[in-house]
Amino acid sequence: MTTEIEKSLQAVLDKTVDQKKVFGTSFALKKGTSELILKYIDILRENGEPNEAYKYLAINTFQQNWDLEADDFYQMFRASFSKVANLLYQNSWGFIHTATQLFPNEVRDMFRNLYDESVEITERIKTFQTESEKLLSKVREKLNRTNIKAQQDERTISVYLAFRFPEKYMLYKYDYYKNFCKELNIKPKKTGECFLHLQELANLIIREDLLDENFLKTYRKFYQKPDWDDQYLMIQNVLYVVFRDDFKEMDLVKLLKNFNRKDLEEYYEFLDKIIEEFDLQQNDQKLVFNHRDKWIVFTIGQRYIWRIRNSKSSEPVFAAISTNVFTINHSNFEGEPNAFWNGTDDILEIRKNKEKIFDAIEKELKTTRKSSFLKYNKKELERMAFDIDFRNEILSQLETQTKTEKPMENTKPDKKTPLNQILFGAPGTGKTYTTKRIAVEIINGEKQRTRQEINAEYEDLINKKQIVFTTFHQSLSYEDFIEGIKPETEEGNITYEIKDGIFKDLAKRAVSYNKLSETDEQVYDFDSAWNDLIEEVNATIQKDEKFELPILTINKGLNVTEITNQGNLKLKPKSNVDSLEYTVSYNRTKKLQEAFPSLSVVKNIDREFRSVIGGSNSTAYWAVLNYINTKINANQKPKIEKRNFSPQKYVLIIDEINRGNVSAIFGELITLLEEDKRKGNKEQTEVILPYSHDKFSVPNNVYLIGTMNTADRSVEALDTALRRRFSFIEMQPNPNVLLDSEYQDVDLKQLLETINQRIEVLIDKDHQIGHSYFIGIQNLEDLKWVFKDKIIPLLEEYFYGDFGKIGLVLGGKFIYQEENTAKFTKNFSYENDFLEDKKVYRFTPSEYWDESTFISVYED
Repeated sequence: MTTEIEKSLQAVLDKTVDQKKVFGTSFALKKGTSELILKYIDILRENGEPNEAYKYLAINTFQQNWDLEADDFYQMFRASFSKVANLLYQNSWGFIHTATQLFPNEVRDMFRNLYDESVEITERIKTFQTESEKLLSKVREKLNRTNIKAQQDERTISVYLAFRFPEKYMLYKYDYYKNFCKELNIKPKKTGECFLHLQELANLIIREDLLDENFLKTYRKFYQKPDWDDQYLMIQNVLYVVFRDDFKEMDLVKLLKNFNRKDLEEYYEFLDKIIEEFDLQQNDQKLVFNHRDKWIVFTIGQRYIWRIRNSKSSEPVFAAISTNVFTINHSNFEGEPNAFWNGTDDILEIRKNKEKIFDAIEKELKTTRKSSFLKYNKKELERMAFDIDFRNEILSQLETQTKTEKPMENTKPDKKTPLNQILFGAPGTGKTYTTKRIAVEIINGEKQRTRQEINAEYEDLINKKQIVFTTFHQSLSYEDFIEGIKPETEEGNITYEIKDGIFKDLAKRAVSYNKLSETDEQVYDFDSAWNDLIEEVNATIQKDEKFELPILTINKGLNVTEITNQGNLKLKPKSNVDSLEYTVSYNRTKKLQEAFPSLSVVKNIDREFRSVIGGSNSTAYWAVLNYINTKINANQKPKIEKRNFSPQKYVLIIDEINRGNVSAIFGELITLLEEDKRKGNKEQTEVILPYSHDKFSVPNNVYLIGTMNTADRSVEALDTALRRRFSFIEMQPNPNVLLDSEYQDVDLKQLLETINQRIEVLIDKDHQIGHSYFIGIQNLEDLKWVFKDKIIPLLEEYFYGDFGKIGLVLGGKFIYQEENTAKFTKNFSYENDFLEDKKVYRFTPSEYWDESTFISVYED
């Protein structure tokens, strides 16, 4: 039998839009709710009870105390709502509490009408709000105050109703209502209709019996069944917990902690290749990034593309879409285009079949306009895919396999390792990988490591910012590398500030670590004080109170009115509510704190602050900086000298160092790179930097490793100043590493040696081909791909398209002469005898290549 509330709510719904238009189909509601319930169960399993049990206590307390006919209505009212906690706005509770104390009978009548189930719900809500506004004028008059507001909005009324009839009504909040509508792909209602809309959605969830046994079994582990039907509170808890803000970055870290760190790195490394190959962009509606507690998956359109499983799962670690089957664990996708889902624990299987995976991805991109799973996209995972800095920040919070607590091996300066070195050689000789190995050995000490161990330690040191990788190019400048003036947008306003470049930033961190290593410096720093300030401001604002910061003028101060989306502060003079707000940014305050750790040295605030951060609201910045410095001083620990300290080492890897204008990029710092001129050495040299006017010298725990491709430029052509200050290590092709290749049908060692012998004669040894192109070849298809996509394009570049010389290198099975059939116009006179000797060459199609084709290079 349909209840009165259901009739009322259905009437409201019928006035707005047909039920089918709201939900599309019952399938959409089931699917959306099911997704949320699964996510909620994941959160409970990962994090335990999410601190929502107080709602049961609040409702039970109301049920035990509520008596509409109580003689002392005010005391009964207070007892009934004594556990309401944060479910009501402070202003809402403040008004109804005061009104009940001053006019108990009027409030009693208001609640009598609100709880009268014989009256249509919209009429009861409207009446309660109207009576509240009438009562507001009496309360203001009684207290002689005009700054009181009633604020008996739909959220507040939902609490009153859910406390009295928890088996019928939802606790409503706009945030999770809006997100739930988005999940169901329906438009939220306007203010005043949202609560009833959410109520109807909850009614339908219960009617459809979507709170399944698996959910109930998990839920009851945390919440015992009360004396009343708590299905509506279950739904509210699901929505609130799944959509609450603090389960974003925090949950992302907790989610990823269940994955093997190395597997994650390989997953994102291959995802980077996908993004680069197809020039994918953030916020593309074709793309979806989603997860469960055991996997993370990247989807295009309707199909999974690339997935990783965590260590708790028994399924293969990696899985990818492909146009072919390449693993035992595979299945096929339904429909067109034809594709397969391949699972494997070996990332090498994925890499070997990259082309087939990319073919399948290309087809999905071509046939997709917008994914129907877009509403399940997790923005944090999408950001992990595209924002590498954010990714590294998240990954750095995970427990790594490296034992950072143990003393490092060989931490004493190694005289055999030059501070500045350049690895030079032909393409493919392993320069980039060797820089990784050397950097890891400089920092973590020399020992036997596998290639995978080197890559894992390298990524760990990248995340710790002990290794920085950059590439030189023609556009790179002194301002990028050392320091320069850069624009910065702050709350919509453009300012220009002096920014540290790549090298200066690394050098400053190296110096900072030295200082921290020499003493047990206090760990309470600017960031600690700023975070404390933010927390205190947040707590105060939540209480609807003012957070005041004192200024130099006695009895004056500034109130912090807001924390912006960018994490900055907005302040306003407490004595003038109509005055403009001042914005105080984290970045600028940090610069001021570095310049003025004690405000006692500041004589002219406006002038001296401007010299550091440019145009500023000096009074506002002084107030915040005063708080920061006071906090730091109060939490400072005594410094205790340490002995036998070993400085932490830092490495800057500069790829393609010869492609940049070295003199312009390093500027006056080129001299400071010399070992004896490093900071702390006998001939220590400092320079005054042109923009910041800081004194600067290069620390002796900073190592520079460069690479240069000799096919682009010989060592002799390098800047003389650079050549004098770097040690040069030649990287030659090493065919011997191919002796143990898994693929033995072609002698890869002899193939590489023969090609390089011919190139050296035709050009020089700087243009040879490195062995790394042939590492990992396991079959003929791999070899054909390497030649088609790597070797032949390189030879075309070397010989400027001279197919004759390429033929001399590879032989007649790769190059053939085509008959010249070009016909020229007869109505134009020009000497064309040279055309008789003109030969046209073509590459043979790769489809016709077999083992004999490659063997012919070194045997024919």
